[in-house]
Amino acid sequence: MCIGVIDSGIGGLTVLKSLIKNYPNHEYIYFGDTLHIPYGEKNINELKYYTDKIFKFLESKQVDLIIIACGTLSSNIEYLKSNIPLIDIISPLKNKLDNYHSVGIMATPLSIKTNAFQKYIKSKLNLVSCPLLVPLIENRDYQNMDNIIEEYINKIKDSEVILLGCTHYPLIIDYIKKYYDKKIFTLDEFILPKLKNLKETKYNLQLYFSKIDENLRKNVANILNIDDNLIKFGDVF
Repeated sequence: MCIGVIDSGIGGLTVLKSLIKNYPNHEYIYFGDTLHIPYGEKNINELKYYTDKIFKFLESKQVDLIIIACGTLSSNIEYLKSNIPLIDIISPLKNKLDNYHSVGIMATPLSIKTNAFQKYIKSKLNLVSCPLLVPLIENRDYQNMDNIIEEYINKIKDSEVILLGCTHYPLIIDYIKKYYDKKIFTLDEFILPKLKNLKETKYNLQLYFSKIDENLRKNVANILNIDDNLIKFGDVF
């Protein structure tokens, strides 16, 4: 099966990496919209415009399925229209964290605003909007990351567990663990069963981004440990 994976940038690569590790016998086409990042501060109409373009691009690549590897897009999936079946990364949370008394959630401003996590997690939720993280991660700017993470974690540190509600955040999990020493969940853990029974094929990987710079090349190489010659410019916008 040919599977499209989309995100606003490099965060979805954390999901892609898990998918390849657990289900290597598929074709994967990844698109990161680095030209318009961050999505977490956009409005719904902007997100619809960007995703319409990306979906058409993936249709041209004849993908069979699209995984929305972005917390912000997943929290607004009811607004996204595609001729290709979509799987988001928030609805698989349903009934998965309800055994915990309280769940802290770090997410983008728009994800928090939509109340999407409340739809699928019945536990008490402690939410913190983290607008600074995605741009810093994309730009490899870690100079003040400790101070920023400490400020965010202090708002939810009493939670029994924490869920990283954006796929970018696993890339800074070592910083988060400095200030929170209990269980931390990532979104990719919950989407994996969705691919369990899909028809397998020969493995292949294509990576596309709407804007490419040196930081992106370094990030992709570090996350996926691959030759950056695989990275291509997605002529979509």
